[in-house]
Amino acid sequence: MIWPCATLFYYLKNFRKPVAKNVMWLFTIFFAATFAIGVESEGSDVVSYITEVSLLHNLNLNVKEAFLYYMNSKEIDVSRTFLAYVVSLTTDNGFYLIVIYGIIFGFFFSRNIWYVLERLERKIKFFTLILIVTLFLVIPIWNLNGFRFWTAAHVFIYGLLPFIFERKRKSLIWCFITPFIFHYSFLFALIPLSAYLIFGNRVKIYFILFLISFFISEFDISQFNTLIEQYVPESIAERSESYRIEDKVEALREGEIKSDKVWYAKYYGKALRWSIVALLILIYWGSRKTIKENQELLRLLSFIFLFFFFANLLATIPSGGRFLAIGNFIGLAFLLLHLQNNIINKDIQTLSKIAMPFLLFFAVVSLRTGLYSFSVMTLIGNPITAIFTLGENIALNDIIKGF
Repeated sequence: MIWPCATLFYYLKNFRKPVAKNVMWLFTIFFAATFAIGVESEGSDVVSYITEVSLLHNLNLNVKEAFLYYMNSKEIDVSRTFLAYVVSLTTDNGFYLIVIYGIIFGFFFSRNIWYVLERLERKIKFFTLILIVTLFLVIPIWNLNGFRFWTAAHVFIYGLLPFIFERKRKSLIWCFITPFIFHYSFLFALIPLSAYLIFGNRVKIYFILFLISFFISEFDISQFNTLIEQYVPESIAERSESYRIEDKVEALREGEIKSDKVWYAKYYGKALRWSIVALLILIYWGSRKTIKENQELLRLLSFIFLFFFFANLLATIPSGGRFLAIGNFIGLAFLLLHLQNNIINKDIQTLSKIAMPFLLFFAVVSLRTGLYSFSVMTLIGNPITAIFTLGENIALNDIIKGF
């Protein structure tokens, strides 16, 4: 209530304290209350979320009319329209919706992070500390600006981890409702999950598929479209059409979609991805006996290889590359648990030292992107001051550029 940012740093340092994950959850809500839309974020999804609240408030729809509004939107998942409508019943200020987003996103974010951290043993190694920082930044709290997809990612992981580690099949309900509640594209994420449920641990086969996927730069988009149109419900086919336009896919492959991003914005994601991939491959070859003795890590590694196979294929489609973030998250979870809790051979130690600057590069650039949403009040304010600045905060990035 006095200084949330300082409280957060204290409990990040002391993450083993029982209340630490709830402090992270509360800080995410506070961050949402002090959320700023920078100049460079004006075209992001969050702007349309905020605008929709004002629109619905002025329309003053009853429940039946709101349902028709949802049906006409051609959305498959319901969270966006439902939450916007509920908030619009009492206000036209869309920033209250962002606070609701913070409550939901923060819960799943904090639970996923601490599900991994609570399994770390002994004193934290230096490289483990870097991996922890990286884990926080793979799907960070400022991804609220794309609430639907990134919340879906954390909800999917929230259902996946207890199944992998504790064989809790009931937790998979979270994975299977994700496409219908948060983002329809997670129907694709259910493919590797369903394959794993059918075939189980086939780590050698999944590893081979994992390697092959890096050499598949494209697949026949026209045949893919044919399958979608024949076997997928019409509403889903229509909603996903913009992602399957053949000319757009070909332009993406040929590099015709130009990017004005600076060099570090283009390569920081690749630095993370290839660091994870290199470590996973070396660990698989060098520590197979150790992994086989730990069934939890064996199941996790099997699923990682299988999921990355599908994610690498999806990455050839516009916006499909976002699924790599889920692979990165569970890949980092595996690396954290294996490298912290087991004795590591010299080859892996050497590669860890090589990967260290690349992971730090990712962390620095990722934190830089957070400046588009963080405000001064996020750093020095509290819930009381947030009430008076809701919707009027200026992004730190804009302030820095102003100087």
